[in-house]
Amino acid sequence: MRADMFKVIVERPRWGSRHAPAAKLKRRTDPGRTFIGHKRHAWESAAYTKSLNENLAPLRRYLLKQRGRLWNDVFSEICQQLDTGSTVKMHIREHLEDFIMVSIHVDANGKWLGQGRFGGVQPLDGWWPDLYVDPVDGRVKETARLRQLLGIERRSYRRWLAAYPEGPFDDFELLSPLHVRMKRKGIWFEIHLTRDPRCTEAHLRHQLIEQRWRDQPGGWEVCSMKQLSKKQLKSHGLTNNGGVN
Repeated sequence: MRADMFKVIVERPRWGSRHAPAAKLKRRTDPGRTFIGHKRHAWESAAYTKSLNENLAPLRRYLLKQRGRLWNDVFSEICQQLDTGSTVKMHIREHLEDFIMVSIHVDANGKWLGQGRFGGVQPLDGWWPDLYVDPVDGRVKETARLRQLLGIERRSYRRWLAAYPEGPFDDFELLSPLHVRMKRKGIWFEIHLTRDPRCTEAHLRHQLIEQRWRDQPGGWEVCSMKQLSKKQLKSHGLTNNGGVN
């Protein structure tokens, strides 16, 4: 691994650094407002905030070139350049499992299971990384090749979307490319995104319901999600009720 990998990955400025609105304390004009802390104040006052904007392509290319090597040797090289003495370097190491599935086991039925992003296990048809560490010999191998050998088809995003209607929706309103009004579990929320998802309303609604946006490193994210007040519900002609989405 090149010695300046961490510089190459974080060389881009944070998204929103030039245009994200600043949440200044002096903008608060409500005399009855109690102190809520700077982080809470910034979250409430800014429509959207700055977010990380790493260029992870060099890290992905490096890992793809390590196919066939022992993962212990590869990880040792990575640790030499990305040590634990730097917050930036540690953050980059956290992105490793975006590109390679490390924690894998094969159950008694011969089913390959990997570590899920939010706990639990992930079957082979839903693995997102292009690479994995073979639990038998400890070498870096291609996920697509393993699926091919086992006759397992990758879970298609189109098949997921096929179960959802195309719209229009009674529980979803796209107000702007970065602003959505949506009902979750019977409660209306206003959601702000870090960037334009550049997808259809049906696709965006599906990703918000299933929280699939969390599985897209470097893509758009939800920067705020606020429940509508009674006054806002009345002004928009909306009501809260029970729900399952």
